[in-house]
Amino acid sequence: MAPTAGAVIGDRYRLEQCLSDGPQGTLWRASDQLASDAPVALRQLGPDQDQDQARQLWSCLQGVLHPQVPRLGGALTQGDQLWLVREWQVGRTYQELLEARAERQLVFGAGEVLLLLRQVLPVVAALHSQELVHGDLCPANLLRRDSDGLPVLLDFGLVCGKACATAGYAPPELARGAAPEPWMDLHALGVVALVLLSGDAPAQLLDPVTLAWRWPASLSDYPDLQVPLTRLLARDPAERFLSASQALAAL
Repeated sequence: MAPTAGAVIGDRYRLEQCLSDGPQGTLWRASDQLASDAPVALRQLGPDQDQDQARQLWSCLQGVLHPQVPRLGGALTQGDQLWLVREWQVGRTYQELLEARAERQLVFGAGEVLLLLRQVLPVVAALHSQELVHGDLCPANLLRRDSDGLPVLLDFGLVCGKACATAGYAPPELARGAAPEPWMDLHALGVVALVLLSGDAPAQLLDPVTLAWRWPASLSDYPDLQVPLTRLLARDPAERFLSASQALAAL
């Protein structure tokens, strides 16, 4: 039976509101009854996900200590379901921000996107330094935190397997079953940048025949951004950045 609001997970977390339901499973806002009902995020893994793999990766991610990565709690089993607990973050995702701007026929400016990349790449570099790959960088998994305006990385895709990467953001190699590599996160950030600049979905920006990306007109006045984006999205490995730190230095 599918869980409903009011259910208690692990004799501790009371489900309050279902926030999303997708390939990575179901995301809930819950309250921690052992911590004065403090809000937490709970993700119930989908039925097709490898629970042993998820536990192993979750354990590795618990060692990531960075102020722009939410603290991760336990991995709980209730019945045959696995639940992953993380710190609640107050803010709006970049997908929500993009949709709000679209209602006013607005998109993100090049300066805003440049700042976002400068703020996100150090976090990605920290992950990669521990031989971890996010695996699902997209506007829905980047949250602008209310308290300080910094972007926070949410919902690591590879906890749930390669199939969880959001369509259009992961390179085709990942979809074809290639092992995750750091450059794939950099590719995803390049796609995020184009989406925020244009307001269009990845499928509208990529030529399916030539695999060439359509550049938003606003980039023409920002060569300092267009050149690094070209390398983030390069098909030729020789043209890509070697690391997130190198990409940051280019910005």
